[in-house]
Amino acid sequence: MPPKFNTELLLLARQYRGLSQSDVAAGAGLDQGHYSRVERGLLNGEPSSSTVSAISAVLNFPTDFFFQGDEISGLPLSVHDVSWRKRASVLSNDLKRLHAELNLRLMHLRRLLTSIDLTPELVLPRLDVDELGGADKVAQYLRRAWMVPDGPIRNLTALCERAGILVITCDFAENIDGLTMRLRDIPPIIFLNRKAPADRRRHSLAHELGHLIMHAIPTEEMEAEADLFAGEFLVPMKQLRSDLIGGKVTLERLVQLKSYWRVSVASLLFRAGSARIITENQSSYLWRQLSARGWRKTEPAETQFAAEPTKLWDHIITLHTEDLRYSVSDFAKMLALEESEVSELYGIRAERNDRPTLRVVK
Repeated sequence: MPPKFNTELLLLARQYRGLSQSDVAAGAGLDQGHYSRVERGLLNGEPSSSTVSAISAVLNFPTDFFFQGDEISGLPLSVHDVSWRKRASVLSNDLKRLHAELNLRLMHLRRLLTSIDLTPELVLPRLDVDELGGADKVAQYLRRAWMVPDGPIRNLTALCERAGILVITCDFAENIDGLTMRLRDIPPIIFLNRKAPADRRRHSLAHELGHLIMHAIPTEEMEAEADLFAGEFLVPMKQLRSDLIGGKVTLERLVQLKSYWRVSVASLLFRAGSARIITENQSSYLWRQLSARGWRKTEPAETQFAAEPTKLWDHIITLHTEDLRYSVSDFAKMLALEESEVSELYGIRAERNDRPTLRVVK
């Protein structure tokens, strides 16, 4: 039986390009009402090959893309923005674009993982917040279970990857720091915003790890719990209290601790205030200083550290390019993308003597 035209992928492609139905219809030379019926699957039969070709040209996707049988996943309920930043709503168009990109990447990941066996070194448990007495207690438990020594976690990304979590960075809208996808047929994935500074990215990664550990179903408390987990996992309160008690707490002191713990000054200040290590007056004064220096959104470059690399994801791409000898055209065929899109999404460049050397791995 020939493959059927997948209307869900048409909607996905249009949202990924940020186009309206009228934009696509006009570009393809179609009546908008007819295009709408194509996208909603309301035609009496399949769209004609000329219609599909015209739409494909406008959306810059190969026609093969629209005949794949993939099912589309919804957005996770948690689209993370750190709690101490002034919250700004994510625009509807940004969410549609995000939904489209995530599903494209999930489709690609399923194809890429057919050639790879990922065996986690660490167990990724499911832990009940109430049974353990709070999200901070969950973080303490996980540090012990994963044998994390006292002090800072030098490379949180590597630790998550050892537990079989794929950490992938993307160019998301500014107000989206991170999110988690956990589906039955692929490893858990944490997507992080590549545009975010390294300190914020580490907190977002720990926050999303908290969701994976603690939240099988959504609750009203889940975001606060994930933030508390992230704070305790990255900087155990007992050790932070020891660092701050007995000396004057200033922004300069917090910058020193940022360098050691590899978390933002804002995160340290937020936790110190929440745990009453400093008084309300001290906390208010330091937050005003932070705002006056413009540090609430992004802290100065001189206080930053290098972003952690995503080695597991890079290994998957490298295995295909070097071990399996996939060319850019091979990737394009496997992922049903244009070659230019493969290069843009995954940084794979065509070599001068690039030629198809696809190997079938079973």
